[in-house]
Amino acid sequence: MKKILAVLALLPVLALAFTPPKVVNVTVGYAPGSGNETSFRGVAAIVEKANPNINFVVSNKPGADEVVALNWFMKQPPDGANLYITSQQGVFTTIEQWYPQQIQFNPLDMELVTTIAKSPLAVIANVNSATNTPQELIARLRNTREPITFGLGAGAHKLVFEFLMDKGRGNSNQVKAVMYKGPAQAAQDVAGNQVEFGIMPTAVAYPLYKAGKIKYIALASEYKLAQLPDVPLWKDSGMPGLNIYGAWMIALPPGTSKETVRYYQDLFVGAIRSAEAQKFFDNNLMIPVPAEQSPEGARKFINHIRETWIPYVKTMKLD
Repeated sequence: MKKILAVLALLPVLALAFTPPKVVNVTVGYAPGSGNETSFRGVAAIVEKANPNINFVVSNKPGADEVVALNWFMKQPPDGANLYITSQQGVFTTIEQWYPQQIQFNPLDMELVTTIAKSPLAVIANVNSATNTPQELIARLRNTREPITFGLGAGAHKLVFEFLMDKGRGNSNQVKAVMYKGPAQAAQDVAGNQVEFGIMPTAVAYPLYKAGKIKYIALASEYKLAQLPDVPLWKDSGMPGLNIYGAWMIALPPGTSKETVRYYQDLFVGAIRSAEAQKFFDNNLMIPVPAEQSPEGARKFINHIRETWIPYVKTMKLD
């Protein structure tokens, strides 16, 4: 009788256990090559190696700075079969203000799993540009009588652009920004001299930098990167407060059970903290953040950037 009672006592726990499907669909709101996709693929490869029964299939759904992808994702069933790799800054501080007619969801309703990693946003230039320093760039933005174009790949990148134009008193009649389907596409056009400047995660620009096709002007970071010791920071170049990162998080649809969230947290945080992942992050100029590797820690940071940036975003006068 005692054995029967013990088995019955376990039944509610067993009923709540989550078993992942063999194929997990992963949605990215940008064209291929974004930091969202690159960071996820790096840690997903580690997870799949240790769990051969799980297969992650990435789908790219670019459009309206992740709005198209999120409008779709937020309607998916909370059964653990769909993951979303969300950006931090754009999704949680700008799209509600910039796409009010298109947005069909509250981004705070997502079930956050963990932050994968971050990479400071960088202003880059084509190697043939005569501009080399932050001070030279600000002077050009303010005084130019000729058109200047920036290639952007996400809302956070536009936030950096608008900050520079605002605080640097840029000439908005001559200086314009073009939004691409993703940062990789913007970086390629800077490298190809289709646009002179770009703003994107340092991680996305780094391969083109190593190939000698672009140069860094400055980083929107609190700290210098060991791999780029000579690249200045905007905060030390007349732009205090300009600390904005490309940052990528794993999320699940609204209403997903705590057990499912915990399963994916345990699965991915173990991979993120592995030596193999650290090597991957170092090679790609990405920074893991232990304080954001839980749903609670990730949400705490989201609330922080919302309090910091939404009041400023609301003051912007966009074209």
